[in-house]
Amino acid sequence: MKTLHTDFSGPGRSQAAFTLIELLVVIGIIGVIAAMTLSGVGVAKVKKQESATIAMKAQLELAIEGYKKQFGTYPPDNAAYAVNNPQWNPLAYELGGMRRSGANFIAAADPNHTVTPVMLASYFSLTGFLNDGGNGGLKSFLNLKESGPSGNYALLTNSAPGLPPAAMVLQVPADHPAGGINVWRYRAYPATGHNPKSYDLWAEIKRRDGSTNIIGNWK
Repeated sequence: MKTLHTDFSGPGRSQAAFTLIELLVVIGIIGVIAAMTLSGVGVAKVKKQESATIAMKAQLELAIEGYKKQFGTYPPDNAAYAVNNPQWNPLAYELGGMRRSGANFIAAADPNHTVTPVMLASYFSLTGFLNDGGNGGLKSFLNLKESGPSGNYALLTNSAPGLPPAAMVLQVPADHPAGGINVWRYRAYPATGHNPKSYDLWAEIKRRDGSTNIIGNWK
């Protein structure tokens, strides 16, 4: 009886190795898939930040309207600088509430943060706060949490000569096109704004292409 042998060593054997062209094709496909995945992640991040910003805008609008009902006026802005620097506004202080401590003010949301008359004049061109509890009327219109995954305010350091070291600002839950801490813009009764009889509130957030997307309380 003859035994059948299969010879795998001959010139007609199948080739298990990839050719250079096949490797290049596979690498190209992997690169396309990786690029599509990264692009999808980037789009998802932008959409998530946009949704978070719109949600926070709604919260701020409710808080500002509650403030108006309590005090009969909308929160003041930084009167001397509001047109050119609407990001420097005392919204975090007014909506969160302040407590008097002699000539100073202590943030109700952060007892370690003290605002001096010098800070008031330097940052906001104000002499005091309306929501300071001086007549027992202190009320928190917005639950403020320090910077972090669920934070909505931050202490923004200012290194300019002659200015205090930091101010409390409401931060936007999205990246700003210019980088750094993103801050809500606000102007009260803006004569040249969108809502001269009330207030302008807006955020500048980064689009996927790096341009600016403005989310504001006007149409």
